[in-house]
Amino acid sequence: LLCFVRQFVSHPNVQQLLASIWYEGLPGFRRKNMALQALEIVRIGIMFPLFSFSYIIAPHSSLGQTMRKPFIKFICHSASYFTFLFLLMLASQRIETVMGGVWGAEVSQQHDEVPTKRGASPTLIEWLILAWVSGLIWSEVKQLWDVGLQEYVNDMWNVIDFVTNSLYVATVALRVVSYFEVQKEMAYNKFAADLPREKWDTWDPMLISEGLFSAANIFSSLKLVYIFSVNPHLGPLQVSLSRMVMDIMKFFFLYVLVLFAFSSGLNQLLWYYADLEKKRCPDVSNFSGVNMTAQDPNACIVWRRFANLFETIQTLFWAVFGLVDLENFELDGIKIFTRFWGMLMFGTYSVINIVVLLNLLIAMMNHSYQLISVRC
Repeated sequence: LLCFVRQFVSHPNVQQLLASIWYEGLPGFRRKNMALQALEIVRIGIMFPLFSFSYIIAPHSSLGQTMRKPFIKFICHSASYFTFLFLLMLASQRIETVMGGVWGAEVSQQHDEVPTKRGASPTLIEWLILAWVSGLIWSEVKQLWDVGLQEYVNDMWNVIDFVTNSLYVATVALRVVSYFEVQKEMAYNKFAADLPREKWDTWDPMLISEGLFSAANIFSSLKLVYIFSVNPHLGPLQVSLSRMVMDIMKFFFLYVLVLFAFSSGLNQLLWYYADLEKKRCPDVSNFSGVNMTAQDPNACIVWRRFANLFETIQTLFWAVFGLVDLENFELDGIKIFTRFWGMLMFGTYSVINIVVLLNLLIAMMNHSYQLISVRC
């Protein structure tokens, strides 16, 4: 049945019918040369605010009905999303600070302080981003209502959209918490908002919101892969990438098991010597009164490698990329056998992870790509 459906859809007559439906509302578009087609797409993309407002205010008008045409709808959605990404780029580059000099010295100084202030109120760009995010969330809710939960979850891009929107919502919530927290502190300390960033608490809501916002920006930019799937050259690659994601998830599960196992062993073996190395750090020794001659500036970095399970997991993770060398096993007071045993465990981890698991992932991804290439 699947083979019959594939032959039916690929039939020239069926393809001609699908093309006529796709380009409905743009007569003669396919007969134009590439330059004229590009100009037509740009013209429609620039007019997407007009089409959108017409569809919202008067959905049965001629302009409102135009938004129902598949290709025009796709162009307008793409133009809107590109505008959203442009706003994200402006926010990441702190455009208010750049433009502050144009508005005058006083305004420039005010905007220079915005990115570093605790509990800062949203800027104009951030308000626009919030409006776009609200529209994206409404679109996902509407789609979930129309197709149902099971069909919605079956599409991996919907799951990515859910994660992205959740990150934006969490960012807004933390910004609100930070704002009211600072306002509360200013009741007894009017300089609470001017506290330098380097003196903030490690888990300040503003810092966490910035981390979530940066992660959401990454997911939003990756959504371009989905938009480019209509391209005849990039489309099959996007399908291959979707198939490879499942292979990567299987590999990641095995990798996490190996990573946790070796991290537990190395941390149990080396934690005591990491604690001795910590005492050689100048910052720690000056505080605890350790002999100044025993200080080593490198100890401030080395002791963290195996200080606890979390730090050991990070050490082994970055070791995959060659960023951890054997000098990290030269800890203060470590014995010959302990160092040898730790290096042996580290070498075994490298062999299992890099030689075995990584090549297994490459083989799985190559198999998936071959299947997609044959079917496409």
